[in-house]
Amino acid sequence: MPTDAAITLCILALMLVLLVSEWIPHGVTGLLTIAALAATGVLPSAEAFSGLMNPAVVTVACMYVISAAVSRTGAAAVVADRIRGSGGAGSPTRAFYGILAITMLLSGFVNNAPLVLIFLPLVLGLANGMGEPPSRLLIPLSFVSILGGMCTLIGTSTNLIVASSLQEVSGGQLEIGMFDFAPLGIILAVVGSAIVLAFRRRLLPVRASLDLQTRRGVAVEYMTEIALHEGSALVGCTLREVNDRDLLGAGLSVLEVVRGEVIRVPRPELSLGVGDLLLVKGNSDAVLQLRLEHEKSGAENGRSDAVRGVALTLFEVVVTPGSAWIGQRVSKLGLRDRFDSSVFAVQRHGTHLREKIGHLRLLAGDVLLLQGTDESLMKLRASENALVVEGVDQIARDTRRAPLAILALVVFVTLAVFRLVPIEVAALLAALFTVLTRCLSARNAYESIGWDVLFLVAGTLAFGKAFEQTGLAQSTAVAVLEAGASLGPNAVLTALLIFTMLLTQVLSNNATAAVMTPVAFQLGQAIEGTGPMPFVMAVAFGANCCFLTPFAYKTNLIIYGPGGYAFRDFLRLGVPLTLVYMLIAAVLLPILY
Repeated sequence: MPTDAAITLCILALMLVLLVSEWIPHGVTGLLTIAALAATGVLPSAEAFSGLMNPAVVTVACMYVISAAVSRTGAAAVVADRIRGSGGAGSPTRAFYGILAITMLLSGFVNNAPLVLIFLPLVLGLANGMGEPPSRLLIPLSFVSILGGMCTLIGTSTNLIVASSLQEVSGGQLEIGMFDFAPLGIILAVVGSAIVLAFRRRLLPVRASLDLQTRRGVAVEYMTEIALHEGSALVGCTLREVNDRDLLGAGLSVLEVVRGEVIRVPRPELSLGVGDLLLVKGNSDAVLQLRLEHEKSGAENGRSDAVRGVALTLFEVVVTPGSAWIGQRVSKLGLRDRFDSSVFAVQRHGTHLREKIGHLRLLAGDVLLLQGTDESLMKLRASENALVVEGVDQIARDTRRAPLAILALVVFVTLAVFRLVPIEVAALLAALFTVLTRCLSARNAYESIGWDVLFLVAGTLAFGKAFEQTGLAQSTAVAVLEAGASLGPNAVLTALLIFTMLLTQVLSNNATAAVMTPVAFQLGQAIEGTGPMPFVMAVAFGANCCFLTPFAYKTNLIIYGPGGYAFRDFLRLGVPLTLVYMLIAAVLLPILY
């Protein structure tokens, strides 16, 4: 084996380990791949770094900006609200189906993740009216967005990577147009959505949300909050001593102890300290008497524990992909100072955590159950780092510029469909239009771009080029062809489709597309009478088949926590959907392409 090929395989092995283990961010893995290919001489430096300016990377970056404009102006939410309103107050089920339909349609032209973030609170708001738990509504929302996104060139970054890789390995002779994915994509979307809707009640579990499992049913008007100062009679006492010695007064008890950012369970052995906040409950007379006594003590002694009346509520927020909270400890978020709220519990991977959550480092998809005031809720709704998902069925947005965001999207699609300019130029013009018309600020445009995804795409594209230039793609194709020579080209095509689908469950779908497209092209070249296109499309549709795990696609991760799902819940509906999906794709790929 040539030295360059051996080095490339080593880089591939390292890249796979880093992507699967997630020891470092995916974007850093992409940059390391570029650096390794250039440093080892597998690719000239200019070619290794050319991935950063690849048309697919530019287009994906601009699509983030366009999607952010559609999200911030409320264009998609306005459409969904009208659908929900047209369904009538007595028909939340019809409204839910309408939201799924608009999600599928828009996901062909807008980034899936912002769409799901927009519609997730709307679907949760419909859950009570439908008499169904969120766990039977959110996986369908995610799956429908994935199915719709695969129908166009710009619906998913995976399709853009396949198209860009094909253009490179074919020397510019083969191109994929805006709607070349549609013939098979629409069939898969319609059939797949029908399966999801037909079996969601039978296969998806009934799961209570984190909020429902944690609420104590306390009447908020009979609570007060005490901030313990130095010298307080309560400092150094355990809660058992507070109760036994009746230090708070008759008819009062400690409901919660807030220490730092976290709400502590009021166990009898918990010792109180300076700075602790006590949430005290009791009848209205006892609460009033407690406040009067502390105010009187403060006036006489010049110092007292701070007591205030509170009207607190519980609400859930989900940590969104790209959030600045990812990787931070709960105790370091500053929720108390910035939002006047505290963490009651955290839900991760279907498990509700209440112990030592202050030391927990947050991941995308984590759900935080927070306790705070109505003002806390309003502040959190405006935050870019988390999405409020509990008790929210309408989102206030300034929709005056929504028509401009829609116009930018329409112009982009028109320019790309008729190929008046290259797709990356069309995307850049549309993105700049949204900024110049103030659909979003330049700062928001920069912040909306998923740099982690872009760097990973650039790295995998560079690796795909090395994979092809070192002859590894051709060698792999020959090996596959020899193994399946007796079975015929359709069997080889099906094997490629299945392998790509399995690889995308554990590896980034973008990385899978970049690695497998050169192999697919070489297979198509080697088999007489077929051509590369069916094999390349097999890679695209295999890489887009992300229904088996919550980590296979970003939208699955978004709804993972709010739905209260466990890992196996995706398999329940994902396995039959994947089987039908793969069967249809295997039969129609040779016919349609």
